[in-house]
Amino acid sequence: MSGKLRGCGVCGLALATAWSALLAAVPVESALAGGQHGAHQSSEPSIAETPESYAALAPLIGEWNVGPPGAATAFVERFSWGPNRAYIRFSVALIGANGGEHLHLDGMVIWNAATRRFDYLLAVEPGSLNQEQGEFYRNDDGDIIRDVTLTGADGSVASFRQTFRAMDDRRFEVALMRRTDGGWAPTFPGSDQLVMVRRTG
Repeated sequence: MSGKLRGCGVCGLALATAWSALLAAVPVESALAGGQHGAHQSSEPSIAETPESYAALAPLIGEWNVGPPGAATAFVERFSWGPNRAYIRFSVALIGANGGEHLHLDGMVIWNAATRRFDYLLAVEPGSLNQEQGEFYRNDDGDIIRDVTLTGADGSVASFRQTFRAMDDRRFEVALMRRTDGGWAPTFPGSDQLVMVRRTG
């Protein structure tokens, strides 16, 4: 893949062109049981076992299917503890029309005691020399925010935002937005109305 910045992501890279095919795939809700699209399981320690500084992100620990309500699983997000719960591993795999996974983002999230937020650094399409970096934090409404600076291998830069709004302990509403000259806009059609469902089994 070229290092030219073309949008990301769960920021849009590959998702926008594959979206129509994904809509025919397995609904997010029906993927709750059995964790389709790979058997990559992670431990899920309780919030009570979590270092106090990481409590804000503890609800994200686990594996999650993400897609439009009642429609396709577009990608899988994985959050797992590093050694001694000193940091969080974070990865995103896109789901192809054949149900296979393609690693899209991979990296780590770590507490920053000076800013009282979480710094992260992710490789985008590992090997492409594209990267995402930024912060996770909670806003005044209790939503978890991931602010994104996407840097291409050519040095081009773009800004995105992912918002996680808890519906219950197994489900989040998710919005993926990009910064434009006119303000924040959906990264791709429907990306402001996604649902993230915990995988089990």
